[in-house]
Amino acid sequence: MPANAKDHYNHVTDSWKEFMGDNLHFGYFETEDMELSRATDALIDKLLELSDIGENSRVLDVGCGIGNPAFYIHERFGCPIDGISTSERGVQLANAATREKGYDGVHFKVADGLANGFPNGTFDVAWIMEASHLFSDKRALFRECRRVLKDGGTFALCDVTQAMLMPMHKGVWHFLKHLKEYYRLMKTFGPAQVMTLGDYCNLLIEAGFNHVTAVDISQKTLPTMTRWKENALRYANSGDGSFAKKDVDVFIRGCEIDERFMKQGIYGYGMVRALK
Repeated sequence: MPANAKDHYNHVTDSWKEFMGDNLHFGYFETEDMELSRATDALIDKLLELSDIGENSRVLDVGCGIGNPAFYIHERFGCPIDGISTSERGVQLANAATREKGYDGVHFKVADGLANGFPNGTFDVAWIMEASHLFSDKRALFRECRRVLKDGGTFALCDVTQAMLMPMHKGVWHFLKHLKEYYRLMKTFGPAQVMTLGDYCNLLIEAGFNHVTAVDISQKTLPTMTRWKENALRYANSGDGSFAKKDVDVFIRGCEIDERFMKQGIYGYGMVRALK
């Protein structure tokens, strides 16, 4: 099993494209029967509502995946976007798609969200879509995003959250009781460190942001796990041997565990906005 997010995403990106589609993130389901592709676009739209992006904005996409949210934003607003990721495979696919689309204003590079290499005050918007859970030092991540934002710039984030608050002894007991499930989730989705929406807000304030706003959208994102699992099961039954059976099985099992934890209120999903 890959020990870090970089190696994990290099390993899973191609299979995730098969199971998740072009958007490697959750969907926002306005109805239960909404198609996954529409729901994942709808989640981008919901985060855009918090992001203050216009045609003259310059956007930093931290954890850009294979680039589809950046393309979506660029197509809607025409604004320049720089995407970064530690996954060489994701950046390779994103740059290939950029060349195919002929977009001059969208660029991707391999870089760490903790040291992105851009000058101070470069961006109007810093955008993190389902990547923050992979950073153990989120305070440092938020400080680096704030550093490259212009004064008055907007920070926008969405991600899986911890929804159930437990006293420490109960939290430890729960973790030990479900140790196998948490291990399987790590095998499926990478070395995540999930926190509450309140913790996100506190860390953003500590990093120097203000006007912090959080929105819980857990119920609207819940159907995602079912869609991903259905896609993986269809793939498993198709006889296509492009991906190892054990990897497909790991993905299916991870979706089942994540769905159960979300239904039990252990995990949730939220969006956060803050200003520099």
